[in-house]
Amino acid sequence: MNRDNVEGTLRSTTGQGEKMFGQAMNDKSTMAQGNYDDAMGKARSALGNAKDAVSDGVDAVSALDFSSLSNQIAKLTQTVSDLAQKQVSAGRDQVAGAMGAASDSLSQSAAIAQDKFAAVEGDVEARIKKNPWGAVAIAGLIGLLIGKMS
Repeated sequence: MNRDNVEGTLRSTTGQGEKMFGQAMNDKSTMAQGNYDDAMGKARSALGNAKDAVSDGVDAVSALDFSSLSNQIAKLTQTVSDLAQKQVSAGRDQVAGAMGAASDSLSQSAAIAQDKFAAVEGDVEARIKKNPWGAVAIAGLIGLLIGKMS
């Protein structure tokens, strides 16, 4: 109970007394003043009750344990961080695996191309040895075509 409650109750009681006195004396102005004081006292008392309610609400909020909430938020943050690190690690491993597979595939393709080039080189060398004038004619024809293009 605060000061507004006490003053409001006293003023309301005074107003009720003035109303009774005004009725007993048949004085309308005293009765009107009594009604006014009674209403103002009740309003002041209601204001005191509202202040008490707000004060109780503030006390209830301040009594909450925010440290527990803070701990829960810290745990949640750590969990999210751990999940993100795991996802990054898994993605990095997948990229490394794909790069290794691509490297192996490229190495195999290069080895196959090298083997084919060596086979073609051996075949061309054998044909040149077998028919050297045909090779000279083909080389001359290729040179002539290149000369015409430029």
